Amino acid sequence: MKNNNIHNFSLFVLLPVGLLFFIVVKWQPSYLPTATPKNTTSHHLEETEKQKGAHVFGRIDSSNISIIKNNNIEWVTLVSWGFQENCGSSSIRHHNGDSADIQQHNENWLLELDFIRSKGFKIFLKPHIWISTPADGKWRSDIYPTDDENWEIWKANYRNFILRYATIAEQANVEMFCIGTEFTKLTAEKPDFWIELIQEVRAVYSGKITYAANWYKEYEKVTFWNELDYIGIQAYFPLTKNEYPTVQEISRGWKKNMKSIASIHKRYHRKVLFTEMGYKSTADSAIRPWEWIEKPSKYEKILSNETQANCYEAFFDTVWKKDWFAGVHIWQIRIDYRKRYSRRPDLDFTPQGKPAEHIIAKGFE
Repeated sequence: MKNNNIHNFSLFVLLPVGLLFFIVVKWQPSYLPTATPKNTTSHHLEETEKQKGAHVFGRIDSSNISIIKNNNIEWVTLVSWGFQENCGSSSIRHHNGDSADIQQHNENWLLELDFIRSKGFKIFLKPHIWISTPADGKWRSDIYPTDDENWEIWKANYRNFILRYATIAEQANVEMFCIGTEFTKLTAEKPDFWIELIQEVRAVYSGKITYAANWYKEYEKVTFWNELDYIGIQAYFPLTKNEYPTVQEISRGWKKNMKSIASIHKRYHRKVLFTEMGYKSTADSAIRPWEWIEKPSKYEKILSNETQANCYEAFFDTVWKKDWFAGVHIWQIRIDYRKRYSRRPDLDFTPQGKPAEHIIAKGFE
């Protein structure tokens, strides 16, 4: 079958302009439900307990669930992907348009979510947009409409993407759902869109809702935190200016950032949740925590498991203890860790098999 986005665009071209708003905004695929009242008795969370979570990648089943359990992790964070070609594109691909394939994919999600919850874990479902062919160093934070027509089509496509997974989250009794991740420009300049989307999500999903704002020039500018249950921050704050920092040096870096974080909590009366936080096993991981490893030529010169461990220890010594802090979802745990890193040193974000793993397990006790 044809891709739904292509099909929608052909309708836009052929039909009168007067029908544009109806087609783009009101059309929705058959896998989305009509609005129904929230079930306020489900998805109950104990607000006094901090969330002890980690993003987990790889298919989770009975043969590998112990990888998560062994570190006192209580929340499994799962990412559902939507794919956008570039920052100016209006198309978001999250299925191939085949209704049978969509249904099977949805059922696979429900089976995995049900299995994870049956093992005693809570779940945070966190959709991300992946930019397939980024240009000029731009990424999802730079997504912004090129014109009004582009904006209306993008809004409809993003809405369909989010409501699809919000529906799955409701059907699986998932405890928490994220309406978006790191849209710095869109949250600052298009707040009405997000407020409307929050209302639509709440019509089909009865759990807790947050948004994952970038640490850099976003979380302080979001104006709709009061519409959500948590202030979500992608917490890759730079904490030191030197390599191989001590725990004390990193802790001082956190204290410089906590004043701003606490002020947002006071302004909106919502607890702060680190929807993402992680550190590489590199000497500079506290300087630029957000940077990915791009095929380093000499591993031995930058490898530092100690720095990664120090970053986590400083976090538990400072931020974790705050009353306004709701918890953290660490980036990342890999089910295929042993196979993935069996042939080379691991500089990546995973704490598995490193000193940081024990610090996280202890901090989550």
